[in-house]
Amino acid sequence: MFRVMALDLWRDRPALAMTFLLPSMVFLIFSAVFSGATGVDVKLNVAVADLVHTPASMRLAKAFLADTDLRPQRASPETLAAVRDAVRAGKVDAGFVIQSDPPAAGTPLLILSDPSRAVAAPLTEARAREVLQRDAPDVLLTRTIRDLAPATGPLTADQQDNVDAAVEQLVDKPSSQPKTPPLFLQVDVVNAKHGGASIAYYAGAVTILFAMFAATHGALTLIDERRSGIADRILAGRHGMGPVVTGKFLFLIVQGAAQAAVIFATAQLVYAVPTLQHFGLWLPTTAATAAAAGGLALALVTLCRTREQAQMLSTFVILILAAIGGSMVPRFLMPPWLQDLGWWTPHAWVIDAYQGLLWRDDGPAALYKAWIVLTLIGVAGFAVAQIASRRIRT
Repeated sequence: MFRVMALDLWRDRPALAMTFLLPSMVFLIFSAVFSGATGVDVKLNVAVADLVHTPASMRLAKAFLADTDLRPQRASPETLAAVRDAVRAGKVDAGFVIQSDPPAAGTPLLILSDPSRAVAAPLTEARAREVLQRDAPDVLLTRTIRDLAPATGPLTADQQDNVDAAVEQLVDKPSSQPKTPPLFLQVDVVNAKHGGASIAYYAGAVTILFAMFAATHGALTLIDERRSGIADRILAGRHGMGPVVTGKFLFLIVQGAAQAAVIFATAQLVYAVPTLQHFGLWLPTTAATAAAAGGLALALVTLCRTREQAQMLSTFVILILAAIGGSMVPRFLMPPWLQDLGWWTPHAWVIDAYQGLLWRDDGPAALYKAWIVLTLIGVAGFAVAQIASRRIRT
């Protein structure tokens, strides 16, 4: 039996490749995806706006924009509203706004974030503190002395001269300071139930992930029919396998939509995710999602010769697409090149569409791209399945 199974695996070269080559590929991809989840190597996309344009604020903005540990970009126009809109629309991970002169009293630095990217705000503040310590330590010294004044009393003239000299020296030769005073204010750009953004995110992530698994299970019946001889009898008919594939595709769309309805009904009942309030736009989003999952699953299965090949290949593709597309780890925590690669997966479009719909209250103008992309994926997969099914042989 050992010899028979070994020969069977050796002769099935696609299964052999998927057994020994795909695991290494999965390891490499997952390593790249999850390596950024610790936050150490995350390069956030941050919108920067200097509202005051004082010498200190311009120096800080210039240093922040030059930070290679981030992907900062100057807001256009350079206003608080522009930064807020960019964060709310998901175009950037966070916003960094200098709203008053940094050495002056008050809270000059504002960080805007979306609760769906909860770690973006503290990571942005951490990077800003490092920039301040490295490139503007005079600001920290000035504010520290001012904060200590109520406890220590006013400075004498000589002490003030010494402070001024120290500040000038720090401006010329920045050096790190042991501690930064509280300069920052973190503000969420969307007011909603705590955790609602994450719930909307993972509702979409789970929907596309399990739509793919369920669609693959349904598509595998094509191979079962091939094994049982049903496919031969259908091919002998006048219409061939075309109507069979079409019927399965329609069933998978309805199944995927029903599965999504259960997921989002649960989200509404337990977490108050406003599904019914957005039902008019939720329905086409869900239909496009189910079509993409059904078409892709049918294409994968019809391109395989055996059930074993189809199961292994579909599992591999589903896991990789889920990892890259953001179903396992939020995409903003991934390396920039993986974030760009994620747009080639249906998962990224599905998650972004559902989150935009249920969290940011996006309308058709913001959702139509996702609808088009997902529908095209489904139609392309359906076309591949139609062509491949005509070549089925037992």
